[in-house]
Amino acid sequence: MKKLFSGVCTALVTPFKHGKVDFDTLAKLIERQIVNGIDALCILGTTGEAPTLSFDEKCDIIKFTNAVINERVPIIYGIGGNNPTEIIKLGKFVAETCEECSNVGVLVSAPYYNKCTQYGAVLYFRKIANIVKLPLIIYNVPARTGVNLTSETIERISRNKYIAGIKEASGNMEQIAEVVRTAHTAVYSGDDTMSLPCYAVGCSGIISVASNAKPHDVRKVWRLRDKPSAARKMYLQQLPFYKSLFTQVNPIPIKCVLADMGLIINELRLPLTADSNSI
Repeated sequence: MKKLFSGVCTALVTPFKHGKVDFDTLAKLIERQIVNGIDALCILGTTGEAPTLSFDEKCDIIKFTNAVINERVPIIYGIGGNNPTEIIKLGKFVAETCEECSNVGVLVSAPYYNKCTQYGAVLYFRKIANIVKLPLIIYNVPARTGVNLTSETIERISRNKYIAGIKEASGNMEQIAEVVRTAHTAVYSGDDTMSLPCYAVGCSGIISVASNAKPHDVRKVWRLRDKPSAARKMYLQQLPFYKSLFTQVNPIPIKCVLADMGLIINELRLPLTADSNSI
């Protein structure tokens, strides 16, 4: 399966207003990303607070964003969870809604809470991929799921013809390098703070939180990757900002930044809160 994109994909926030999805603001955020030359958009990911969205809300967002983006950039829809039946149902909805599109895929994390074995992960991704039949990016994020997909497991999963990439957020550069070496598909950094080291070992880009606020700057690090001195300078300049986005649970910090920029209302859904003060 050919990769969906190279470069920077923004893991877009979901703006809310009075408890509901703010579609007007969502459209403006999308346009801002496209104007700034973003390479792809990830909708309904962790940064988009997907676990707090109902199935109907997710379907509405999929229909809306597909129409707004209109094939101008690749779209990756997060459909992950821990119930394969629901994941497949949402994946089929993406496939039906975007059946005329050539650059739409899905992102699926390892199942969380009902933690699986490595063999269980192979069967899990194989089943979802073979039924949904869309380009699928595997998301390895053990800090969220409690399961680390090993490089051996990822190599096995990536043999499937529908696997179009790996979003690697294990935080382990040795593992990431091994995944790049052995996987049969593109590998993307899943952590802004590790973007340049990931590019150095051969990652095909990043699915980024920071690019919600600074798409141009995040893309500049990617564009400079073959010029080590300039890339290192730009990356180190941006590193404090990247780190600040993970001082609290994502997407609390990035939504605060976007609100300060006047781009969204700083509203999240429980258990996330805009006010981090203790009770």
